[in-house]
Amino acid sequence: MTAVSAFETRHLLLLVALEETGSLNAAARRLHLTPSALSLQLRDLEERLGGALFQRRWRRLVATAAGRHLTEVARSVLGELGRAEAEARRLLNGATGTLRLTTACHHSYRWLPDLLKDFARTCPDIEVTVVPEAAASPCEWIVQGTLDVALVAGEIRNAPRVRLEPLFRDELVALVGRGHPWCAKKAVELRAFADQHVWAEAGTFHRDSLVARAFAEAGSILPRRVTALPLTGGAPLELARANLGITLAPRWSAEPALANGELHAVSLGPKGLWLDWSVATRAEEPEPPLEAFLAALRLHHPRAREPVAQRSRRRRS
Repeated sequence: MTAVSAFETRHLLLLVALEETGSLNAAARRLHLTPSALSLQLRDLEERLGGALFQRRWRRLVATAAGRHLTEVARSVLGELGRAEAEARRLLNGATGTLRLTTACHHSYRWLPDLLKDFARTCPDIEVTVVPEAAASPCEWIVQGTLDVALVAGEIRNAPRVRLEPLFRDELVALVGRGHPWCAKKAVELRAFADQHVWAEAGTFHRDSLVARAFAEAGSILPRRVTALPLTGGAPLELARANLGITLAPRWSAEPALANGELHAVSLGPKGLWLDWSVATRAEEPEPPLEAFLAALRLHHPRAREPVAQRSRRRRS
């Protein structure tokens, strides 16, 4: 017997609206409902679940731990429902499918247009959609069938139903402005970060990340301050260029800024900190559109013409 969920789509919209606005009145305006109707919906959902999802603090509704968890899930579900609806409309209009993509490095999206142009010539009826929220746990999304392909970096653990194809190896570097004390250096020890302000994407220093493991091996040294800031839009590069701190990025993604001399790349440690990039898909024979996309990816991605396996053989020879 199938269990009946306490959730309906209206509840998902309610959770997201309340968390983002912090007010019944503002959420009601967004959802085109009256505050009393929205209050009844919230009360109904809390009664079904058996506890409070929001608490009033200083005239603002603040999500409880359960409310925050459910709101994160609601955003993911609503995003997937939106993509499913768009896909259904495309299929009804004669299209043949969609490929869902994410990447661990948001700088990767700057080469995507050229890749998509070539792919469109091969598979004109296949649309590629970017799923940025899958970047934190791409293998889970792939196993669940909500993602088709991901560009991932570093060691991927506990992914038995995911196929990983090595693409290339690249160095993670610190980027500094021309006026930074490190500008004359080729490399710095990780302990040198102890008095530095680092602008980095959220999760860069997560305990399971390559960066966090490297710093732990160096004696649990951490930067003086870490500010989470999305790499999209170039804000961390601008802050580094203005000598207001440093940022971390794959060397290939910073090549345009390095070429014009606005930034300087510094290796982390005497041997550098290296990222092995792979493309992840489900561990099954790919359908022709996915195989065509992977072929285009191998041609277009930076340094993809020199896979990790080839580099390893060349170093041994």
